[in-house]
Amino acid sequence: MPTESRDVFKRKKQLCPQCGKILPAAYTAELPCPSCGVLIDTSSLNNSEITANNERAEERCNASLKVSYNSYNEFITEYTKNVSKGGLFINTKRHHEISEIVDISLIVPGLDRPLIIKGEVVHIQIHSVPDEDAGIGIKFIDIDSESRKALIEFMKSRHGFK
Repeated sequence: MPTESRDVFKRKKQLCPQCGKILPAAYTAELPCPSCGVLIDTSSLNNSEITANNERAEERCNASLKVSYNSYNEFITEYTKNVSKGGLFINTKRHHEISEIVDISLIVPGLDRPLIIKGEVVHIQIHSVPDEDAGIGIKFIDIDSESRKALIEFMKSRHGFK
């Protein structure tokens, strides 16, 4: 039996042979790389296993929070699956690009106004597999200290977050 539940979760990682960026897990045929646009023959990709330990630097807090942002001239409202000190995962089936910059308005219960955060799309989960949701992983690139503190306080109050 594994010592930590994180050791059980494993996923294949595929890298674009042109730019070296991680490709979405749903690549199964010739498709363009979402980062550089080169046409990729997926039969030639080298797969390697990555675990949750390797992917996440911060502890996650499961939370369904309302989040709004603009993408491709469209105002989008979705919900998070989880949040951390350094980012969040938004459940969505909309098209996004790796390295896309988004200005997020995050509604946190108990706060009078939404948190305004600038983030970068660092992970895209296009195809849902059991126990995983389609969506995007956002890394915070600009969040003021007051907003970060409010988010951490919310996570602590909800789940005994450290």
